[in-house]
Amino acid sequence: MNKAKILKKLKQDEHYYGTFGKQFLSNSDISTLLNNPLQLSAPSKPNPNFLVGGYFHTAILEPEKLASFKIVEATSRNTKGYKEISGGEMCLLQHEADNANLMTDKIMANDICRDLISPTNAGYMNEYEKPMIKEIESVMWKGKADIINHEEKLVIDLKTTG
Repeated sequence: MNKAKILKKLKQDEHYYGTFGKQFLSNSDISTLLNNPLQLSAPSKPNPNFLVGGYFHTAILEPEKLASFKIVEATSRNTKGYKEISGGEMCLLQHEADNANLMTDKIMANDICRDLISPTNAGYMNEYEKPMIKEIESVMWKGKADIINHEEKLVIDLKTTG
């Protein structure tokens, strides 16, 4: 498969994070290699912080996909109601979605942030969720830029923290 076809496939999250993408190392593999290399190919455990971060990324970059997130009105993941509704999968709690929506609203209400994320100058188009691959020391690596702002010559990486 040539590079253009690989990059097109990696643009889709199910391939980037799925089996296809596992053939490449990524930034998240670096700490595993440094701290516990035997766990390199082990699947990562579901983590609420990653779920909230994914929701936040989607709210900023692809708000039309927010409906794909299952949100449960519960105070914690340990309640009977949550366990019944979630069906064993990790779901967002309503207060987590509310906080992520508040963060999204705050960022998009800030003129500087909003203009960097969605420029108003029609002469420049941002690129979103842009993957790239690179061979380094005979090992293939992948990465994905959240936003490439060509007008300001910036790569923007959206981050949340637990």
